[in-house]
Amino acid sequence: MDSNNMNGQQQAPQFQQQAPQTAYQQPQYQQAYQNYQQSYQQSYQQPYTQQPYTQQPVYNNINVNPQIPDNYKPISPWGYLGYSILFAIPVLGLILLIVFSFSDANINRRNYARSIWCALLVGIIITIILVILAALLGISIMSYL
Repeated sequence: MDSNNMNGQQQAPQFQQQAPQTAYQQPQYQQAYQNYQQSYQQSYQQPYTQQPYTQQPVYNNINVNPQIPDNYKPISPWGYLGYSILFAIPVLGLILLIVFSFSDANINRRNYARSIWCALLVGIIITIILVILAALLGISIMSYL
């Protein structure tokens, strides 16, 4: 029996690896790529530590009187009805419609006046189309008779 091996098993001979005589230098792009891989692995192998979740406190103080600027105050449904009746007056309604469309006193009233303008334009366009169709139909009926 060998003095190094007490169990009777033979050990494989161990060879020592020697460094090569000339050192091989990798091209610069390969070294940069290896550095990138190492930094990538190091950055993603760090342990993830999660901060404890603390819930925000709940505040139940409802603002009864919100401070809304005057030009953003909403218009009540009765206000919309009143403006609709006011805009229906033939001459005065048209003048007030123009004034309210360009006024900055209340943005909601301005937008409502502009929507009335859009509705008037759509109504005028539809009326013109119907008059043209009626005229063409009338001409065709008169030529038929």
